[in-house]
Amino acid sequence: MLKLGTNLRKPDIERKAMWFLVNQPQVLESNSVEEKWFSNNSYRVLTSYINLWGGRYENSEQIAAAFGDTPFGKRLDVQAIFKSIQSIDIPEDPQATFKQLHQAYNKRELQSAAQNVFKDPSEFNYQHLQMIHDETQNADNQTQFNAVKYAEDALRELETPNTAFIKTYAGLDRYLGGGLMPNQLVVIGARPSVGKTAFALNLAVNAILQNPGLTVEVFSLEMSSKQNLHRIYAEMSGIPLNIWKNPAVRMSAGQKEIAAKTIKQVADLNVWMNDQVTTIDDIVSVITQHAQRCGSGHYLPIVDHIGLVATDNSKQDIRQKLEEVSRRLKILTQSLHISVIALSQLNRGVESRNTNEPNLSDLRETGAIEQDANVVGFLWHPSDDPDDPNLNLSIKKNRDGETGMLKFYFKKDLQKIAEVSPHAIHE
Repeated sequence: MLKLGTNLRKPDIERKAMWFLVNQPQVLESNSVEEKWFSNNSYRVLTSYINLWGGRYENSEQIAAAFGDTPFGKRLDVQAIFKSIQSIDIPEDPQATFKQLHQAYNKRELQSAAQNVFKDPSEFNYQHLQMIHDETQNADNQTQFNAVKYAEDALRELETPNTAFIKTYAGLDRYLGGGLMPNQLVVIGARPSVGKTAFALNLAVNAILQNPGLTVEVFSLEMSSKQNLHRIYAEMSGIPLNIWKNPAVRMSAGQKEIAAKTIKQVADLNVWMNDQVTTIDDIVSVITQHAQRCGSGHYLPIVDHIGLVATDNSKQDIRQKLEEVSRRLKILTQSLHISVIALSQLNRGVESRNTNEPNLSDLRETGAIEQDANVVGFLWHPSDDPDDPNLNLSIKKNRDGETGMLKFYFKKDLQKIAEVSPHAIHE
């Protein structure tokens, strides 16, 4: 069995930390563990995998089976690695364990930097040693600092209303606790031709009009930017979409006057259409740059839709691609403190049931989307008539709130989706 340079050294603190990561992967929701903190190479590889995919697993058996199927896992003795991890006495405090692990890493870094100074007392090596020392001091104080900061934030929230929400639709905002918030991945799923793109564009316009300074960027992999803009023009002008296909011929003089005002109005809105990037690497890069430029709470990316996003690994099947795209979008929400809306195609399972209402199991190909998303909503027609203007949005998952249903009216010729009632129907 090829060991990928795996050393035999497995310090107890590293085994304890790995015990929490494989048996209680949910600890990563409130703790950060970097792969470089481990001296054992196999632990580093496994930690990298759990950091990327661990949120979908509940126990060590699931992680061992999934990791064993990866290219790296197939080249490691996974059974021996997990046997070593499980053989220790069960630790009790993950936060204290991870802190000791980090301290052990910092100690190794300090020793290495000090040895470099001993071998070569150059200014560069002295500066590097000082930098490692400062980082170590900051790391030791970070846990206590965070605890104090979180307490101060919580006390402040008791007296100061939160105004950082991004407003969308009134009923949806109530489900979201006030609106879209940082660190949220919101997935909207539907079968083809139901109206998920129209819903996303309506939501984008609503958000921009209600939140001064907000920029919405639509990553469209299904339609061109021009097609999406025509849908926004139709919605805002009241001029049917089909007339926008050849406006010079099909519009009346009065309509052209309204159209010109609408085009100028939309041009003044911070709505960016992006149909040039198709891979998850490029999308992540663009979102990162624009989120940092606009600032948290002032930038909202919408991906339409994740089933069409490509990855750099041509050997991945559809399930693996969706898992990677979903997970990386979720990581973006946390690292940049933004909301991300991702549209998703549903599988055909919903068409074989007596009701048109989708379930979480209808998310295409994988449960990873359900696992990564904070909120999952499904658009569907209450009748079998494809021209039925009534549209429902069922909130089937809401990590921080209630589930239930909202009713909308879809005026298809104008691509306008309006909320029927501000009052939600709770389950």
